[in-house]
Amino acid sequence: MTVRVRIAPSPTGDPHVGTAYIGLINYCFAKKLGGKFVLRIEDTDQTRCTEASAQAIYGSLKWLGLNYDEGPDVGGDYGPYVQSERVKLGMYGQYAEQLVEQGDAYYCFCTARELEAMKARQRAAGEPIMYDRRHRGIDLQEARARASAGEPFVIRLKVPLEGEHVYKDRLRKSPVVKAWKDIDDQVLMKSDGWPTYHLAAVVDDHLMAITHVIRAEEWLNSLPKHTLINQKLGFTAPEYIHVGLLRNADKSKISKRKNPTNLLWYRAQGYLPEALLNFLATLGHSHPDGRERFSLDELIAIFDIERINVAGPVFDLGKLKHLQGQWFRDLSTERIAQEVHTAIDARFTALLPLFRERMSFGADFIWQAEPFYAESVTPHLDDLVPKGWDKEQSRAGLEATQAMLKAYAATETPLWDAATLEKLVRDLLEAKQWQGKQLFMSLRVALTGKRESPPLFDTMANLGAMRCLERLGLAQQKLK
Repeated sequence: MTVRVRIAPSPTGDPHVGTAYIGLINYCFAKKLGGKFVLRIEDTDQTRCTEASAQAIYGSLKWLGLNYDEGPDVGGDYGPYVQSERVKLGMYGQYAEQLVEQGDAYYCFCTARELEAMKARQRAAGEPIMYDRRHRGIDLQEARARASAGEPFVIRLKVPLEGEHVYKDRLRKSPVVKAWKDIDDQVLMKSDGWPTYHLAAVVDDHLMAITHVIRAEEWLNSLPKHTLINQKLGFTAPEYIHVGLLRNADKSKISKRKNPTNLLWYRAQGYLPEALLNFLATLGHSHPDGRERFSLDELIAIFDIERINVAGPVFDLGKLKHLQGQWFRDLSTERIAQEVHTAIDARFTALLPLFRERMSFGADFIWQAEPFYAESVTPHLDDLVPKGWDKEQSRAGLEATQAMLKAYAATETPLWDAATLEKLVRDLLEAKQWQGKQLFMSLRVALTGKRESPPLFDTMANLGAMRCLERLGLAQQKLK
């Protein structure tokens, strides 16, 4: 048997560091066993998926050195590797209809209004929120007649009403057990004819001959459905292996509220792909010799899936910076020079227009643009308190702005540009009935350490969300 593994991200935003983490484990598993590492794009949510996001996924994986053997942009014998293209080829409907014909799935004609009313009744009664199976027993001939007449429908999986689903995951000491009565009759085909993730993933894994599905533990709740679909369709299911989620220091699931999760951010900050992979490897897989630093090739050589940590490894940015420094200082002089130029050039084009009218010599750019390249700034306490405000007012202004920006940055697709940021801050001013002059000065000093800078909102846009939020927090501490 040739080992075949896959990662299957959804292109709904910037590529996530969790994708790199799961990708690294799958890549090493495949390479250690002489298998294939496959990239599949799961874009069945057409309202949120974009081609730009898919391209960012391809580029990020290649930047890291996680080169997939098959995928949308490299081809392979099991394509297409984008689910929307497979939908157009009709690869899923036949399997949903097979389940219906076998009596393992059924047509559901509930409207959105009926489903909302159902949920409202369940909430009021303190019951679990799930479909009440009202159409589960409908006669198939009647159901098909209604569908042929144009009545909208979905196809739902017939989940057992009794017993338990038991699965022994090789990384967990105890079997994973879930009562069938607590599992919803999952929608397999939506009313628009598109499959849901659950049907599409199972069918694709079968048709692509995937032997092992190594994924995050958040998919454990979906495991019974995937196992059941495989069984009812007569497929030989891949082995499902669930690894721990990356966690913040407080053990919560890693999120952009507390850590940068965007792979593009790490690349833009100048992190070396070798260092980032090394860091991710230490979260999921320990070196048998206790070594902290090792290359991707070295990891593959000692890789053992049984050594994977499922206890929720903590994503410690300080440890990543430590490893980054070790890798960076060992680079050749030529490579260091290249990295320095890359770091400067990455922002130079955007920053130069902000300073053009303030410069008399080329070297002026160096000191004027320093706050945009520096990891932190050291504002003077007196400068943080503008005329007309006291320390407490300045601290409250920075605190409210930080809270507002943090909430905005955590939204699905925040646009961090000058126009958007100006509107957000001016809306805050109006809500608080503050004068802009004082808040703008406090923000400027907190963000740049200087009383004078390019236009405030251009400054904020070029600093980026993480630097803005960090510096606002540090300025508040100084004001205390």
